Amino acid sequence: MSDGTFLDADRLAGLKARLKSGPAAPAPTAAPVGAPAPAPQEARRSSDLPDLGVIFFSGLTGGSDPYDLLLDVSRYVDRAGFTAIWTPERHFTEVGGAYPNPAVLGAALAMITEKVRIRAGSVNLPLHDVLRAAEEWALVDNLSGGRVDLALAPGWHARDFVLNPQGYENRSHLLNQAREQLQDLWRGTAVQRKDPLGDTHEIVTFPRPVQPELPVWLTSSKSEDAWRFAGENGLNVLSALINFGPPELEKRIAIYRDARQRVGLDPARGVVSLMLHTYVGADAASAVDRVRPAMTEYLSSFVTQHATAGQADSKDKADTLHNLGDDRDAFVEMVFQRYVSSSSLIGDVAGARATLEGFRALGVDEIACLVDFGLPKDEVLQSLARLATLVQQEN
Repeated sequence: MSDGTFLDADRLAGLKARLKSGPAAPAPTAAPVGAPAPAPQEARRSSDLPDLGVIFFSGLTGGSDPYDLLLDVSRYVDRAGFTAIWTPERHFTEVGGAYPNPAVLGAALAMITEKVRIRAGSVNLPLHDVLRAAEEWALVDNLSGGRVDLALAPGWHARDFVLNPQGYENRSHLLNQAREQLQDLWRGTAVQRKDPLGDTHEIVTFPRPVQPELPVWLTSSKSEDAWRFAGENGLNVLSALINFGPPELEKRIAIYRDARQRVGLDPARGVVSLMLHTYVGADAASAVDRVRPAMTEYLSSFVTQHATAGQADSKDKADTLHNLGDDRDAFVEMVFQRYVSSSSLIGDVAGARATLEGFRALGVDEIACLVDFGLPKDEVLQSLARLATLVQQEN
């Protein structure tokens, strides 16, 4: 292996062979990619469809083991030509609590996949010492042969900051400061730190990563300033349609592209990744009916989490939800209908293609297909097999 790796090639190959054994996913319908996926900045292309990845966020799996779903889906999409697997960082909540550390999950995925990009979606960087983040993700970069990408976020739930109470009020500033340090550490630049005896040390983190540059996304949803900042600083963007719809998304993508152009960056090379709830069924009507129970339960939980997140407007949200009373179910059904009609990848293959073409026309480069919102593993894999026919057509 290259000088950037730290494991002997024979040991790494043997470890991968042992870890790859496990329940086999359905045979992919798309032709496997012939070479490791390049870093996204080098992979921009002209196409009617965005790239397709999968993202895990809730850990809801229809009663089965969330890690069983994660591993089998990851084996499948690696062979089927998908672009990336995203895993989140979530703390102290039952929904999503299966994913407290994307670096640990990324290390596991590195050992059972060969081509697909391994992405954090996202690392809440103000919760952590940046030295540890650099060490952990360089390790995953070695295990994967240079397939690591990171989306970074400031964190949003006040309760999460029991891990770093002093960081909550200033989290956006801390994120930007830590992001710059992380990228410097990745390149091999030393940072100064004092030990308990008062001595100052020049710290270089190890292992050294395989990739000379760390591909970075900024996680953002509605904030136009965040989109503008990402463009001005050469960052990719990971987003979701939370409290806004496709027309507002198009506006934010335009802000992002314009910001890149203003600072002399190619506006087309920044990657916009969009998370969408995904289920592709045999026909559109049955797909919607199939996901309704799982999706409405998921959305109800998600709305509650946002209402209690500790943000400035959280009390108003909590009061609004409380005042809904018996109308709460009707409200969640309304949210579900909006999601299905404009903000999801739920339907049949033809509808999925039309939706993907629509988001590509808005400027979206990749769809991160959210798959763990409550359906059993076999149905998730069947859905991805149908979606993989579109991957095959593009390759």
